[in-house]
Amino acid sequence: MKIGIIGHLKFPIAKPHAGGLEAFTDAYVRALIQRGHDVTLFASADSDRELPLEPIVDRGTVVDCVRRVGRIDHAWIDSVEDEAYENLMVKLADSDFDVIHNHSLSPIPLRFAALLPMEMVTTIQTSVLPRMSEELLQRGSRSCGHFVNISQSNEKSWQAFIEDQSVIFNGIDTEFWRYQPGPRSRRAVWLGRITPKKGTHLAIAAAHRAGLPIDVVGPVVDSDYFAEHVWPQLGRQDSYLGHRVQEDLCEIIGLASVALVTPCCDEPVGMAVAEALSCGTPVAGFARGALPEILVPSVGQLAYPGDVEGLAKATLDCLNLNREACSRLARQRFGFDRMVKQYESVYQSTKIGVAA
Repeated sequence: MKIGIIGHLKFPIAKPHAGGLEAFTDAYVRALIQRGHDVTLFASADSDRELPLEPIVDRGTVVDCVRRVGRIDHAWIDSVEDEAYENLMVKLADSDFDVIHNHSLSPIPLRFAALLPMEMVTTIQTSVLPRMSEELLQRGSRSCGHFVNISQSNEKSWQAFIEDQSVIFNGIDTEFWRYQPGPRSRRAVWLGRITPKKGTHLAIAAAHRAGLPIDVVGPVVDSDYFAEHVWPQLGRQDSYLGHRVQEDLCEIIGLASVALVTPCCDEPVGMAVAEALSCGTPVAGFARGALPEILVPSVGQLAYPGDVEGLAKATLDCLNLNREACSRLARQRFGFDRMVKQYESVYQSTKIGVAA
């Protein structure tokens, strides 16, 4: 099939990935190409040029905004993205793609979906966003194409705005995020974008109460939060390892005894959870968002949201879990091939629907 992928524009689709959505989009585009599809990715020009890229902005809008304005200005970002997506959707209305797959975080593709000669599939990769939900309420979701959500918990949060949703869990490359047999260091690891909503400081506190040093990995998105709440908590045996490429992450996670996941909001999916499990590393996390759907007692332990003492206990409990069982569950539930085949079925069904 000829598939157009609308990427989100806040960060480039390039290593080291700014977050899970960028990593997912990169891997998904490559997987579609490997399966013989003709794919075009619409994203920022600073994305990986090895991808079949058609740029619609010069730079990732968050990075470009900070460069131009000196800070993150959401009104500026929305304005730049809205113009780029409007121009793209007008162009797509005169294109010959079999299907358009929308991974943006913008209401604009939804606004123009009814004008396309092909079906648009939108994957909801985030919790409810006001601008997207307002657009859906105004237009009605049935006029905006087909919707796929990435977890059952996130599907429920969007039910007031979207009438029909499929659920397809995001997959990971379990051959890349591979199980590493052998001894582990008695250390915890936390990875992700360092912002208050990710709860990095809570992971550090829980690891210390469990008697474990911790490695913190990821880009500093909120420098004030990092300076005031993260860096001062790190002890002599702890490490901040910075923003690392996936090859480094695989090794770092694989050598840890436990991965901590500490969302302070209801995140729609836990890619870091799936990646850690695939590496054979059990997960201790807060029971928020999609985590209760992913973690079962054989591969991880949950604590009440925000409960540092409970998370410390969960961390210690994870030290006794079987690593091979963690990797096996990840392969069964989060294999990338499984996910891609599910999306191919969605593409085929929407194509048939349009033809009919």
